Amino acid sequence: MGVLSQCLGRGQLVESHGPPLPSPGVSAYVEVWSSNRTENYSKTFAQQLLDMGAKVSKTFNKQVTHVVFKEGHLATWRKAQKTGVKLVSVLWVEK
Repeated sequence: MGVLSQCLGRGQLVESHGPPLPSPGVSAYVEVWSSNRTENYSKTFAQQLLDMGAKVSKTFNKQVTHVVFKEGHLATWRKAQKTGVKLVSVLWVEK
């Protein structure tokens, strides 16, 4: 049995099949709203990203590499599409 398998077996590592977590090279713009668009949850997700080592931008600028998007403004979605910035869901952020 390999070292990785042994660590997994002892609970020292947790195997993850989800999307890769944000890394220090990530600069994200966050636009996350409730389904009815009355509650803005962007700050909550921005803080999670900061805790994981990512940078968070208050504006969608040229340094942004990812847009965390849910129920946001159509203009933001279009800008990400046009500029080739990665659009990711809130699931990408959740631990």
